[in-house]
Amino acid sequence: MKCPACGHKNLPGSDECEACQGDLTFLDGTTPKSRIEKILMSDKLSKVGHRKAVIVSRITSVLEAIHKMNEQKIGNALVMNGEKLEGILTERDILLKILGKEGKDPDLSKITVEKVMTHNPTILSEEDTLAVALNKMSVGGYRHIPILKNGQPVGVISVRDVLKYLAKLFPKAD
Repeated sequence: MKCPACGHKNLPGSDECEACQGDLTFLDGTTPKSRIEKILMSDKLSKVGHRKAVIVSRITSVLEAIHKMNEQKIGNALVMNGEKLEGILTERDILLKILGKEGKDPDLSKITVEKVMTHNPTILSEEDTLAVALNKMSVGGYRHIPILKNGQPVGVISVRDVLKYLAKLFPKAD
């Protein structure tokens, strides 16, 4: 691998140049071969945009959280404890952890969000790329991931948001 600073030929995978000790770690990784790969690897989530988050506390009733989610037409709510993100409540959490239980007729006004939320959710930054977001969604099996800026939630990105963004860039399929 050739050092871009001094031109010295280094062994592939070297972290620094043997001649000038320059950083070579940015040379590792995949080189995009197509337009879609370039977009996935370079476009930041700040460019894609995201939905404003519905915010609830852990002691909010599931029923109240559902009403807030319906008002905003979004399928999740971020669960905050003061300034700290504690979890995310999704439609899937509600369906599988409450309504999916056979033989129960739950009173959603008496069940708190903290009992069904996903604790310590995977998070993203506005500076993360589409590839990072899609990888985290795929590996974790998530459809929504909170986006934080300076430790504070600024929104949520979904698989649908990414697909809409890509569809605008590739309007016609050949």
